[in-house]
Amino acid sequence: MAKATMHCQCILQLSLLTLLSLPGTLARTWSVRYRDRVTITVICASKGSSVVFDCIYSYPADKKVGRKIWFTPRGDTKLDGSQQGDGVFNTSGLTNKSRYSGRTEFYDQDNNCTLKLNNVTEDDSGRFFFRFEANKHPQTPQGFTGSLGVDLNISVLSLKLNENGPVKERDNVTLACTSNCNPPQMEFLWFKDGRPLPGVSGGQYPLGPLSPNDTGSYSCGLGQGTSTPILLDVRYAPRNVSVKVSPSPEVVKGSRLTLTCSNNANPAAETYTWFQRTGTLTSLRLGMGKEHTFHEIDSDDSGLYFCMAQNAVGSQNSTEHEVKVKESAHLLMVLAAFGALFLVTAVIVVLFIYIKRRKLNTAEKKLPTKPFPQLQKATLSRPEDIYENVKWSAKPITDPDDMNYAELNIRPAPSPRMQRNNKAEDDDAVIYRQLQTH
Repeated sequence: MAKATMHCQCILQLSLLTLLSLPGTLARTWSVRYRDRVTITVICASKGSSVVFDCIYSYPADKKVGRKIWFTPRGDTKLDGSQQGDGVFNTSGLTNKSRYSGRTEFYDQDNNCTLKLNNVTEDDSGRFFFRFEANKHPQTPQGFTGSLGVDLNISVLSLKLNENGPVKERDNVTLACTSNCNPPQMEFLWFKDGRPLPGVSGGQYPLGPLSPNDTGSYSCGLGQGTSTPILLDVRYAPRNVSVKVSPSPEVVKGSRLTLTCSNNANPAAETYTWFQRTGTLTSLRLGMGKEHTFHEIDSDDSGLYFCMAQNAVGSQNSTEHEVKVKESAHLLMVLAAFGALFLVTAVIVVLFIYIKRRKLNTAEKKLPTKPFPQLQKATLSRPEDIYENVKWSAKPITDPDDMNYAELNIRPAPSPRMQRNNKAEDDDAVIYRQLQTH
């Protein structure tokens, strides 16, 4: 449809030019006609593109055309073309603004006054007029400016996100690109971090469910113009939480040990909590902070440790990390030395006892065998033998107070077992005295 419209416009322009080129046609009038005859011609273009200001003019046949000018009102000049502003193109080469230098092409043929402006920018936005001067020699040149003019609008793109609050992982969002004007036959382009996004067209770009990989700077384009980038910041809870042990998971008792909690999160984790595993389903909370330090670690500190990282989106625990506490090398050497000394002492004592006993056994073998005297068992069978030292009192004792009492201890006769034990003790005593004499 757009191509057909442009084709029709080209045919119309050629028809008008052909009409003006015929002798006597409009030859008696002053006129400048742009693409739209009744209203102001409006052109929408994207930044960096080229625009064409269609134009034809006529003048009385007895006049000769001199200078031809395209200009745009600037500053305090009027916008109706009655006052000239900045020169865009001038056939005389004078009064052209330097910023238009090298960017204009003028189709100066017969009654054609069409101007092409290349590589347009936002500064080019405004209204443009064509003016020409003609005279009859030697009269003063008479100027004529075509009214209405041509309005050039450079498309300004605006990019918006349909979400007002923070965007989180697994959300669905839509980016919308709008323009203050719509250039013909142009499609929107989409970019992420300055790189084109293939397969995306239209003024809307849906995204979702979002992942951290969707974080980036997005912009839309139209022709060579692009919108102001918008940052899509996808927030997510901490992940890949891990524990780093410094200097080593195996440390010597009394040394310094530091546990560091690392993670990947957006926004960054705000709180860190440390735990020590005490059972299958139980743990002991140690403290807060990204790092947990043991200034003088003890043997009781051996065990499994983990941390929990948390931000506004959520939290995650790290895997458990084992810490082993060893005794110091100096203490181990001291214990080893004491152990060796004890072992050597024990060996010496054992050897001394062994040698001593061996000497005793050798000495016993060299002793002559003599019959030991048998101890005679004293037998007291008669009462006279037991009480032979007891005397009768010469005076009968009738008063209890005159009686004298004495303690009498009577030892029973030794049993056969006791006799054997006594014999063994006497034998040992004899052997010992004999060894002493040797």
